[in-house]
Amino acid sequence: MQLIDWVVVAAYLIFALSVGVFFARRAGSGIEEYFLSGRSLPWWIAGTSMVATSFAADTPLAVTELVRQYGIAGNWFWWTYAIGGMLSALLFARFWRRAGVLTDAELTEIRYDGRGAAILRGFRGFYFATIRNCLVMGWVILAMATLVSTLFPGFDKGLAVTLSCVIALTYAVLSGFWGVVVTDLVQFALAMTGAIATAFFSVREVGGMEAMQSGLLAAHGEGLTTFLPSLDGGSFLPMSAFLIYVFFLWWCTDNADGGGMIIQRMSASKNENEALKATIWFNFAHYGLRTWPWVLTALASLILFPDLTDDKMAYPQTALTVLPAVWKGILVASILAAFMSTIDTHLNWGASYLVNDIYRRFLRPDASVGALVLVSRIATVLLMALGGFIALQYSTITGAWILTLSLGAGAGVVYVLRWVWWRVNAWSELSAMLASILVNIVLRVWFPELEFPYSIPVVVFASAAIWVPVTFLTSPVSDERLHGFVARVRPVGFWSRFRPEDDPNRLGRWLFLWVVATAALYGFLFGGGAALFGRWGLSAVCFAISILGGWYLFRSLDREGWF
Repeated sequence: MQLIDWVVVAAYLIFALSVGVFFARRAGSGIEEYFLSGRSLPWWIAGTSMVATSFAADTPLAVTELVRQYGIAGNWFWWTYAIGGMLSALLFARFWRRAGVLTDAELTEIRYDGRGAAILRGFRGFYFATIRNCLVMGWVILAMATLVSTLFPGFDKGLAVTLSCVIALTYAVLSGFWGVVVTDLVQFALAMTGAIATAFFSVREVGGMEAMQSGLLAAHGEGLTTFLPSLDGGSFLPMSAFLIYVFFLWWCTDNADGGGMIIQRMSASKNENEALKATIWFNFAHYGLRTWPWVLTALASLILFPDLTDDKMAYPQTALTVLPAVWKGILVASILAAFMSTIDTHLNWGASYLVNDIYRRFLRPDASVGALVLVSRIATVLLMALGGFIALQYSTITGAWILTLSLGAGAGVVYVLRWVWWRVNAWSELSAMLASILVNIVLRVWFPELEFPYSIPVVVFASAAIWVPVTFLTSPVSDERLHGFVARVRPVGFWSRFRPEDDPNRLGRWLFLWVVATAALYGFLFGGGAALFGRWGLSAVCFAISILGGWYLFRSLDREGWF
């Protein structure tokens, strides 16, 4: 890299540290400020922060792995979450904001009662703060180390990653969630700029889109660039895997009703209207805008580095080969931005569990505001150390994705049902979580030949064989607690005994809007992709679906006062 590249990188790092110092006093005024920015975020900040925090240094590497191994259709591994993402936007975003919780674990003692609710809250708080959270931080740190070692041969990658972690830790500790969301705005812009520039120069390096498509067709056949797997088995992604992605993944995992970091931003929004709009914007930006720069770079890498065996190295090697001066600096700054955006979010999110659901709930219920903020900052530092240790245990990024996803695959349906069915209780949720973990251990130890994604249905049904009987063998939640929950959250679904007579059940209406919104999102995603590949007829049809669906969704929500 040249001097101008280093200037770009240094400017970003100085900005990030400055944000931490600027918001330090405000974040220290209370834990709602430290973890939720005082519940004051407008939709465009909350939504952009959702997008930024879901884009880490690992994301382009993992997408490149998927494309090189399974073709474009391999991205259904994460595209399928758009279905659940729109369900979260249309249904769960307003429920979470109405609940007024600091963490999703806190909901357990609003929705459930008795000893089971307390046990579940403590378990969820500890599990998501440490195990689940640090597993993710580990693969993000691994990805950063991989990028550094490729972009800067001979440079001490341990030193580079440590420096990045220290900077992210500094502004996360000082400024709390305020620092996270403010830097996320710049980080999103930088990350998108870097990804688009890398895609542009990569495609130009291989002779343009037509030349790239011709070269890929000759070397790999048509299956590589199809958006859907073919029935005749000619695509890279097996149809059986695709069907499991579409019919299971989006509803059976930890993110079924939003997911912790997204829920945090829903809860930090000004009101339920802002939470709904933020989550809609997140889904369109996350799936519709960010997919194709990564995919194009991955496809170009197959021409530039056809014999590369470590697929996750293809993205940084391609960037190092094709990017000119200045753009390398922007790419490095964008990678730092993506890395730090995700790390600081996980630090703040994880600390919120330890403070709100462990320390304040069970250890020091009468702790002062100052003590809670201090413990929040200490917890943030400890989580950073644990995440760094776990990073040393990983060897593959998509493998880490799969592990984290699989561990929660049996509990997602309960997370959805707790909002729409009164009979679910704390023991349902706790048994589903534990069963999912236990079944995964059994499969990995005794049935290692059953690989992902074919293990997912087994985890789902085996876990259900435990939590369903547990639900009916344990006492239901008290009427008093359920009346309070319904009055506070106003959920839809099977709550007739607890809903006021003048409050209609509109579950069918919202589910219809969810279908419309999902169609609009996929139309936007594939319309853009088809246009890039010169498939103009398909692009026109997809964009027509997206525009009509978007228009109907906006009109419907506007009539009901959501816009």
